[in-house]
Order: sequence, then C-alpha cells, then structure tokens
Amino acid sequence: MSIQIFILGALSEGNCYPYDIKKQIGKHLDQTEARITEGTIYYNFEVLHKKGLIEKIETIQSENRPDKTMYGITDQGRVALEESIYKVFQKFTTIQSLYTALVNLDKVDNQKIAYLIEDIIVKQRKKIEYIEQQKPEEIDVSEDLMDALWLMRDHAYHTIESNIEWLQKLLHHVQSRALKH
Repeated sequence: MSIQIFILGALSEGNCYPYDIKKQIGKHLDQTEARITEGTIYYNFEVLHKKGLIEKIETIQSENRPDKTMYGITDQGRVALEESIYKVFQKFTTIQSLYTALVNLDKVDNQKIAYLIEDIIVKQRKKIEYIEQQKPEEIDVSEDLMDALWLMRDHAYHTIESNIEWLQKLLHHVQSRALKH
C-alpha cells in the first residue's frame, strides 16, 4: 500500500502521469534499498483506478509513442489517502514502514498522528521491558547458543531503543506542525 499512498499523495498535489510519479518515487527511494519498476507503478495506478480512487483526466496520443494518460485523485481517493496514512501508524512495524506516510503529513490531522506516535512509543517501551525481563542464562543451552541469545537480545534492545529515540523526534516534529495549523 505504500506505493499507493505515494501515488495518491502525489495526485492530491495535482494531476500527473504515471511516469512522473515513478520519477518522484525514484528520488525518494535513492536513499533506500528498494527499487520500483515501471510495471509496479502502472499496476498500482490500475488498482487505484479500479477502486475509484483516481480517475483518468486525459489521454494524449501520438503516432510513434504509446498513449500517455494523465490521472487525478477523486474525493474518494482523498479520503482513502487520509485513512491509509493513519493506518500506517496504527499498524506500525518498522520505522521504514512510516516513510511514505511521512511525506504526506500535510494531508492529515497532525494532532491525531501525534496520538498514534505516542501509542507506538508506549508499545515500544513495553517491548524494552519484556526484553529486560528475559534472562537467557536461565535456559539450559550450549555456550555457543547462549552467546547467540545474548547477542540477539542486545541487538533487539538497542534497535528498539533507537526506534524510540527516533519516534520521539518525529513526535516533536508532528506536534510542532499541529501547533502551526
């Protein structure tokens, strides 16, 4: 759904062609490992079109080139975009899962996003507490497995700790946006 959120977000700014969206996504993905093919873009445009979230605005035909179709977002698409952004925060899995929603914060109620981020932080802190309660030394395993368990525990702990720190920065950013509006 993140590609669809990006497409809907871009179209909420104005009508455009799928290829233009592909270029925009490419700019955002340059900092990540992800790669988006043209086929993926066109497939997602088709899905959104069938759902009634976007509409064909005009098709330009030229002799030596394939037809070029410009799309725009529908009212239903604007509602779906907003709901999808909230859902990304509600179903938080990783920091990276928030990226597409982050570029569309201007399309949602930032106060509501702040509450959702606070909820994520609470859940992440509970995970930290759970990890702190786990005592690998109480498990009867080989020394090699014990070392591996401690390393995994350490990694999970520090990853979640880092996520909380980043989420607090995001929360501050979103709260400051909410105060401006």
